[in-house]
Amino acid sequence: MSQKKKQKKGPVGHPARAGSQRQTTGQDKRPADVGPVRHPGVSVHQVRQDLRASGQQQGSPGMLVIALIGATLFMFFYLHIMVLPQMSALSGGLPMPDHRFTYDAAELAQLDGAMNEAAHGQLNWVHKTAGVIFPLFVFLCVSAVAAWCLPRGWGRWLSYTAGAVFAVVDIAENMLIESALDAGGAGAGLASVFTSARWVLLVAIALWVVLMLLGKARRSVTERKAQIAAGSLKPR
Repeated sequence: MSQKKKQKKGPVGHPARAGSQRQTTGQDKRPADVGPVRHPGVSVHQVRQDLRASGQQQGSPGMLVIALIGATLFMFFYLHIMVLPQMSALSGGLPMPDHRFTYDAAELAQLDGAMNEAAHGQLNWVHKTAGVIFPLFVFLCVSAVAAWCLPRGWGRWLSYTAGAVFAVVDIAENMLIESALDAGGAGAGLASVFTSARWVLLVAIALWVVLMLLGKARRSVTERKAQIAAGSLKPR
């Protein structure tokens, strides 16, 4: 009888052992011990790179420079390729003084005699509109390119001065041409000097803008190669 009771009861686990198993299971569910949190250090070099990348993503001053260059080229095309050549149809085929390098009083007197009052009014309107807008665009263009491509110093101020001088000379040339035509050619010598100076300044400024842009592109390529060599920038 006692043997049957033992067989029915079977092996019974010890309470201590079961408790230890539950304790072990509870310990397994606990999170592992975590060490002290280490915050990553912030370097000045990394901050500069992040700011530079952020500025490139949001936009670059180069877009404004490109827009000004495009607007200046358009005004040159409009004034010197479209409008002024068409004025020759109102002067018997004679070119406007703006398209000459030098001229004298006799040539302006001949032009004045070939133009009627409507033609004079048309030339005056061109000088007051596109003849003023174009030199102002040249000044803004060379100033923006200099501010974008050159460091602070005499190079920037020389560019600003050249653009301002061109604008003054070009606008003054328009006024001198109008005055010489109204006077039948008198004062053509001074107007011719301003016209010649205008062309020389325009060519010099155009070459200077090209040189500044090429220098900017060369420095950008050199800086990128240096960053790639230092490992701070991945090649594209």
